[in-house]
Amino acid sequence: MEKIAWILFLTLSTSMTYSNGSFKLDDDKIKQKGVVIIHYNAEFNSSNSYKEISKIKDAKIYKAWIDKTPQLKQEEGIRSVPTIILYQNGNEVKRWEGGLQLKLTVPLQEVQKEVDNLTGANKF
Repeated sequence: MEKIAWILFLTLSTSMTYSNGSFKLDDDKIKQKGVVIIHYNAEFNSSNSYKEISKIKDAKIYKAWIDKTPQLKQEEGIRSVPTIILYQNGNEVKRWEGGLQLKLTVPLQEVQKEVDNLTGANKF
């Protein structure tokens, strides 16, 4: 239990940065038009990244690693990792958060269904 408490403390007290060249704070990816999914995680938890994210269709997908930008972590209310947030035209539509195991177990179909609802892809 003490290990879980320590991991939660680290998760909540770290700051946010964006790496891998796909997401930078000055790019303002959240507020762009259309459907955007941002996968927030921490490097210490990278083995628990939501691997199904690359299979999502009809959404712009970015990864955000919490390390150096505390203001965005606070602004987006990231409380645990991994967290996936679905945005449409800069507004949060849905959020999925990892539990105490620091894993995200949401089925791919659930995330894709939410994207399809926003893009109208499910109307065909």
